[in-house]
Amino acid sequence: MDPATYQAGAQRCGRCLANPPAFDRVRTPWLYAFPVNRLIGRFKYRGERVYGRPLAEMLAEQLANTGTCYPDCLLPVPMHAERQRQRGFNQAEEIAFWLSDRLTIPVRRNGLTRTRQADPQSALSRRQRQRNLRGAFRVQGSLPAHVAVVDDVVTTGATIDEIARILKRAGVETVEVWALARTPVTPLTTR
Repeated sequence: MDPATYQAGAQRCGRCLANPPAFDRVRTPWLYAFPVNRLIGRFKYRGERVYGRPLAEMLAEQLANTGTCYPDCLLPVPMHAERQRQRGFNQAEEIAFWLSDRLTIPVRRNGLTRTRQADPQSALSRRQRQRNLRGAFRVQGSLPAHVAVVDDVVTTGATIDEIARILKRAGVETVEVWALARTPVTPLTTR
């Protein structure tokens, strides 16, 4: 299996076998490693959007070449309003709009909202991330049966798993995750 793609029913890592995720498929063109991690970091943390758009264009090109059925809409992973004010933009939202332009899939900007500001995820273990995110998202309005959640990086999968869980409770049948990169899969740990 391509290390940057996860699909329900495909070969799975030990963690996914032990705890199957709520999402159905992850599509990412790269692993989060040099030089991609530097480009994403400059886009996300320094606001250098010149690095984000070409990465999103390459993701769109990969998605266009898969020949699979597109989702009915794109849902950017929401940021808490305070964090978005601090950063100045939501990188997942920008990626979603660039993908929408290229693939003509509508973006449901407010289909998901963040109900509270969670602690920054980057310094937390997988288990801590899962606890940190419980109750942090809410579905707004009705959504179609097939959606793609858009983010910049899939790290432990805790954020997308929590989002997929609430989307499925709200009636969404298929939840894909589209991201620029994912961290390499690590062995199952007890952290």
